[in-house]
Amino acid sequence: MKNKIVYTLLILGIVSCRAQTISLDQLSQCENKPDCPDYVYLKDTNNRLNKFVGIWKGAYTDGRTYEFHFIKKENDGGWFNEKFWDRIIGRFIAKDNVGNIIYSSMNNNDLNSMSGYYFDKNLIKYQMYYSGNAECNDKGYVYLSFPDPSNLNQMKLVFMQDMDIIASCPNGYKTVIPDAKGIILIKQ
Repeated sequence: MKNKIVYTLLILGIVSCRAQTISLDQLSQCENKPDCPDYVYLKDTNNRLNKFVGIWKGAYTDGRTYEFHFIKKENDGGWFNEKFWDRIIGRFIAKDNVGNIIYSSMNNNDLNSMSGYYFDKNLIKYQMYYSGNAECNDKGYVYLSFPDPSNLNQMKLVFMQDMDIIASCPNGYKTVIPDAKGIILIKQ
């Protein structure tokens, strides 16, 4: 009986050492991997993600319009590395200058949608990953921020394309979200 109790306490001790929760704020302050605490759950303890949730609309200068739907997922993940986190999941519709849908991820599952990761060191920009047309290198990081922190009804979105070399894309292909250009979105 004593052995079972000791064994149970040992297992609980090992699990509790590994099962650490840290905040998005803590992770944003890590300069490099050795400085970051190991974690199992990355939690939005200060509710920083809530301001991104909702439907946001905007337009680019060439007439393309965008409608983004952002939701907050809590305790999400655990598929491959057994880590969980609070994050934003985004889906969107893009239309050309005459209103034709050129891209929609509205029916995508969470794994194939725009997925959030973490904040920058200053807790101003939230980083997400997007992959629309990977064959044409239409994939990369999306950064969300608020140009005026006192106005949470206007958000800036910037897409930074991955630097892969693609040879099979049609001439004149444009990424769905303009590369390295800001789009101002208005909360609906």
